[in-house]
Amino acid sequence: MKKVFGYVLSLLAALTFAGVIATTANAAGNNAAATSGSGSGVSSVVASSSSKKVAKKATKKTVKKSKRVQLSKKYKKNARKVYIKKATKGSSIALKNSKKQSVKKFSVKKSGKKTLKLTKKQAKKLNKGKKFTMTVTKKGYKAYTVKVTIKK
Repeated sequence: MKKVFGYVLSLLAALTFAGVIATTANAAGNNAAATSGSGSGVSSVVASSSSKKVAKKATKKTVKKSKRVQLSKKYKKNARKVYIKKATKGSSIALKNSKKQSVKKFSVKKSGKKTLKLTKKQAKKLNKGKKFTMTVTKKGYKAYTVKVTIKK
C-alpha cells in the first residue's frame, strides 16, 4: 500500500512540475519543450502550445437622454453661477465657451443638483459667443456634450 502510494505521489509531483514548466514557458512566449523525469526513470516530454487570445474591445454604454445632465435654470449673460441638475456621482463636467476654450472643470462627488460658482474672469470667458458647452464624462460611458444658449 505504501509502495503504491509512493508511486502515485512521485507521478503527481512529476506532472505538476512539468505543468509549471510548461506554464512558465507559455507565459514567456517561448515555444520551448519542458521535460520532466518520473520516479521510474522514464522521461516524458511535454510541448507547450501557444494560443493567441484576442482581447475584446470594451464597449462603452451610452447615458439615456432622461438621465443626462441639464441646466435647472437658464444661464444669463455674465452670471457667476451655473445651476445643474441630474449630475451623477463620479462624472466629470467641463465647461467650454463657443471658441472651445476650457473655462472650468470639476468632478461630481454626490449625485443630484449642483451649483457651479464661477470667478469674474471665468464668467467673462464663458460669455464669449452666444452658446457654451458642457462635456460630461464618466468611466464606462461615452462622453456627451450639452449645448447651452446664453440669455441676455
